[in-house]
Amino acid sequence: MNNSKRTSDLEKFESIWTSYWLEDDFRTQTLSQIIKDFWLSGIILNLEDLQKYKTLDSLADSLNKTIIENPRPQLLYIVDLKEKSQDNLGLAIIQRIAFKVFLRKHFSDQ
Repeated sequence: MNNSKRTSDLEKFESIWTSYWLEDDFRTQTLSQIIKDFWLSGIILNLEDLQKYKTLDSLADSLNKTIIENPRPQLLYIVDLKEKSQDNLGLAIIQRIAFKVFLRKHFSDQ
């Protein structure tokens, strides 16, 4: 995939991704991918707990707390985030994983 195209797609997605989050199927797929990526780094989460969070901010706060309590440097690699110095690492993880789900859905529909 052309890197400049990928950056452009990501920028477009960043401006609209919260509207996708409102869709139950997209949100469930994203939460499932969050669980998988955290599991790959050795952190166990479950869907029922994550679904309890009604806002992105509350979910991000929970992920931030989990990351602080269970630091795993490989999580950033698995999620494909470049650096740990994010203002809100939990929200950055959610957004990055949501983009993966978006791309998977976009390319499977073609």
